[in-house]
Amino acid sequence: MSKYDESMKVDPSLYRQLVGSLRYLTYTRPDILYGVGLVSRYIEAPTLTHLEIAKRILRYIKGTTDYGLAYSSSTNFKLYGYCDIDWASVTNDRKSTTGFLFFMGNIAFTWCSKK
Repeated sequence: MSKYDESMKVDPSLYRQLVGSLRYLTYTRPDILYGVGLVSRYIEAPTLTHLEIAKRILRYIKGTTDYGLAYSSSTNFKLYGYCDIDWASVTNDRKSTTGFLFFMGNIAFTWCSKK
């Protein structure tokens, strides 16, 4: 994906509604965070390519409706954390992407991914 995509422009308000709904869904579906973060970058001037990728995320969600976070009681209080960073590999703006995920036992309780 590129912000210099030459494909046909699409209705920005429809694209914003779709991306906003996907962002809301990431609270219980962290598996789509990266993809939703990518399509969010092109919200100002979306093209048909960006819309097709957002629709692909919707098709993934439709096929994985039984996925998601489930919270239950546990006696395991061991704290685990994971993080990763990508140093300026995006050719559009040369910015880095970073993220983290923390678990208390088997339950993910906080995560973040940002550019």
